[in-house]
Amino acid sequence: MSEVFDIGVLGSGPAALSLAAEAAALGARVTVVAPEPTHPWKPNYCLWSDELSPSTEVTVEHRWSEVTVATALGLHELRRDYVKLDGLALQRRLLSALEARSARIVDQRAVQLEHLGTESRIHSSSGGTLRVRAIVDASGANSRFVERLHRRKPAHQMAYGLFLEAPGHGFDTERATLMDFRPAMPSAVEPPSFLYLLPLSDRRIFVEETSLAHRPAVSMDLLRERLDARLQTLGLGTAARIGEELCAIPMGLGLPAHGQSIVPFGAAASMVHPASGYSIAHTLRKSKPVARALVDGLGSDDPALAIASANAALWPRAQRRLWELYALGLETLVSMSFAETSRFFDAFFRLPQESWAGYLSGTLTPIELAVSMTDLFRSLPASVRWHLIRTGMSSGAAPLARTVLQSGIT
Repeated sequence: MSEVFDIGVLGSGPAALSLAAEAAALGARVTVVAPEPTHPWKPNYCLWSDELSPSTEVTVEHRWSEVTVATALGLHELRRDYVKLDGLALQRRLLSALEARSARIVDQRAVQLEHLGTESRIHSSSGGTLRVRAIVDASGANSRFVERLHRRKPAHQMAYGLFLEAPGHGFDTERATLMDFRPAMPSAVEPPSFLYLLPLSDRRIFVEETSLAHRPAVSMDLLRERLDARLQTLGLGTAARIGEELCAIPMGLGLPAHGQSIVPFGAAASMVHPASGYSIAHTLRKSKPVARALVDGLGSDDPALAIASANAALWPRAQRRLWELYALGLETLVSMSFAETSRFFDAFFRLPQESWAGYLSGTLTPIELAVSMTDLFRSLPASVRWHLIRTGMSSGAAPLARTVLQSGIT
């Protein structure tokens, strides 16, 4: 009879490996199942410095003490540290931690899951079978194993980025550009997109053209064209292109349904912020408590109870309500014009820092979020208010009303 692992984790990105490493550190017998599980991570993983808890073990590659946001209406200087993680260092640390705990890494794709009471089985693309007591699905937003509460059609945030070797580029290495909505060229207005710029050293810089969440997704060719135009304007047209990044982030997926036979995690669990597209901070914050709930539950010799406990730790009721509000924020962005986008973000970053920072980090309570959204609504011009009302009535009024009422706001 083959070995029975406590936990089988599907996937090998930050969500999968962070939760697997936390569970292994608690003494669980862990296996990780993914195609190319040790393939180097390529994406940039960035977050606000204050989102890192003291216990989070990461290596910061670069820190910016100031972040700017530009719209057609003006410039906002945000005094909040922003950091880029060393993704490869994080990956190496997590893999080493799993190796030290004798976790099994399986270079296969999971093609079928089977649940047999006190045991589950992962059938892989090679025809092999792994026996586990509980399954964590951290294989990404496109997982077919996760049951969702609402089958929403996702919007996509698309981005085309380049790493440049540009000695003497002239950008302040202490200042990052989070969003610059000023058009790359006169014709580059609709749909709205923005420049994301990270000076990494006096020689290296990362530039990216990013669309807001949109249906249908903005084409990568359009973003590439706009970024090329920006490089000319920025004096970087002849800089050596030493790396490329293409991102397609599905946003606004329905939350995992109750009563699952697995524990979704990361993008598979809709942990991507519905309005901003960020997820790494949320993932790192949640990996320890979810792993603890799952391992403790398995100690009771009841896998179903362990899975339920882990899912409750991942998505407590208040945070589910919070994500409904964020989903409404996503719907307002999807159909905004360039002019509406400029007015919206100009007003958004005029809110008190605790409001806009908490919104972007997903750490406000439902009541705080509703109050912040109300303050924002009052500060917007009439044309943008009407856009928000139309959006709410057509796609999000019921979830918003339910959330507000459940939060005790009248």
